[in-house]
Amino acid sequence: MMTDTVLLKKEPEHKIAWLVLNRPEKLNSINEDLALHLQQTLMKVELDKEIRVLIITGAGKKAFSVGADLSVFMGGVTPDYAQYIASKGHEILAMIDRLPQPVIAAVNGHAYGGGCEIALACDFRLASKRAKIGLTEVNLGLLPAWGGTQRLPRIIGLAKAREAIMFGKQYNADEALAIGLVDHVFSDDSFENEVRVFAQVLAERAPIAMKLVKQCLNYGTQVPLEIGLAYEAQAFAKTFTTKDIFEGITAFLQKRKPEFKGE
Repeated sequence: MMTDTVLLKKEPEHKIAWLVLNRPEKLNSINEDLALHLQQTLMKVELDKEIRVLIITGAGKKAFSVGADLSVFMGGVTPDYAQYIASKGHEILAMIDRLPQPVIAAVNGHAYGGGCEIALACDFRLASKRAKIGLTEVNLGLLPAWGGTQRLPRIIGLAKAREAIMFGKQYNADEALAIGLVDHVFSDDSFENEVRVFAQVLAERAPIAMKLVKQCLNYGTQVPLEIGLAYEAQAFAKTFTTKDIFEGITAFLQKRKPEFKGE
């Protein structure tokens, strides 16, 4: 019986959704089918205004994702096909960067190689106590090729990233927190609920402003300061074309909680 390798579970009452990497019997390793369904699901999320925050996690209790399904490589991979695999991964994970919604990686178990790289592409990384995470490709004679060599230094700094990648280190949750690889660590028993609460707080924010903030952070920080500041000013101006800004100011003056519509 075929199983969907990626599931999308919406919680409309909370304005959030869970994208679940669903190959638990293979520790949610990434094969061509999962990569394709991940791309298709991200396209759906981008257009779904009911989803204000996306959470990416892995099925089961053992793994977020252990990265590439290595059986894919056993038949032999040409350099041209290897470059295609890398480019396709870049394309898919760039979709996470471009999503208007904040994206949370709920790292509920092992997150190695490509699994770690998926988490790195997210806006937040929340880990359960049992989680282990790292870019371990060098241990196999490979290197991180889904953006790991570029995103990890931007998140934890070049020196720490050099050590992490060159030694193929596997960090436990507390170690990952200490170097800034994850943002928060929660107990295994309360993990799902803690992630949901974190996501709900984000989901209450003004969607258009959140989209613009994400763009400023992701793109404005990668260009010279004066260009980033110009980008920021343009984004600020755009908020004044929305109804949400007036709802936010009115709610503040009336001392009530704002109800943003994303308009």
